[in-house]
Amino acid sequence: MTLTETEVIACPLEDRIEALGVLYRRVPDSLRTGLIADALREAQLGEIDLSGLWIARRRGRVVGSLLTQPLAGRAAAVWAPEVEGSWRRTATAVALVRAALGDLATRGFRIAQALVDDASPPQAGADLAAGGMPHVTDLLYMERNTTIPLPIAPSLPSIEWCGFGPESEADFRAVLQATYEGSLDMPELEGVRALDDILASHRAGGRFVAERWRVGHVRDEPDAAAVVLLSDLPDRDAWEVAYLGLTPSARGRGLGRATMSHALDLARPHTPRLELAVDLRNAPAHRLYDSCGLTPLDRRAVHLVTFENENR
Repeated sequence: MTLTETEVIACPLEDRIEALGVLYRRVPDSLRTGLIADALREAQLGEIDLSGLWIARRRGRVVGSLLTQPLAGRAAAVWAPEVEGSWRRTATAVALVRAALGDLATRGFRIAQALVDDASPPQAGADLAAGGMPHVTDLLYMERNTTIPLPIAPSLPSIEWCGFGPESEADFRAVLQATYEGSLDMPELEGVRALDDILASHRAGGRFVAERWRVGHVRDEPDAAAVVLLSDLPDRDAWEVAYLGLTPSARGRGLGRATMSHALDLARPHTPRLELAVDLRNAPAHRLYDSCGLTPLDRRAVHLVTFENENR
């Protein structure tokens, strides 16, 4: 793809240092060299994949850069483009986004997602949207101390829990699939990926321990069930609720609170804090987490595209 005197291409090996310099252009000079060296070293070790690094080159010089990273489950993360200021800055940024998305679609990815927060470039949201990644929602990140148990009403029906494993896998998969029915949590993703891709994505989201993936059934009500996926966050002293879902017949009965209480009980011996992210459009989930004592930690805008016409 070309603009007037501008070439947008996958970054050649020999241009990686210059491309990373543009990618980190807003980082202080004292830190930029170290970040570039770290990225190159991690790429050599296979810890990051720089094959998704794209550049805009004008008159032999890199003036724009964008990075994509493959995630488990045929998903990809996209970072907003960094482009040096010029009269064609916006057109260059949009061209970078479009080129990266075209490459991801060709390579068989199903989802591409970008998260924009206060640390992102000022024009990040507008560049992503113009390039084909519309803003679909905001994620509110929340946290709660695990040391204080979450009381539940004694009148609630009992939930019988078990961990993920060979004997429970079929039931776990069936309940997980059922929790997506009518879900208000990122409905744009419904039906885009196969269940195996979704499970692969959750496994890769933290340190996977089968016993921390829980499926629970209300006694004597086989269709009333819940799933909660917990993972250890390796970069800080916290666990994450990667997913919490109820089947339709379990909703509106206080069983979401009971599921959160179970999650806190599991996490308490191991970590002082539990974290999660909730789609701000999901009002019932937001009310649940507020009532369970979770407090806001961060907020990020979600830009999303799905490649629904690609072969699975």
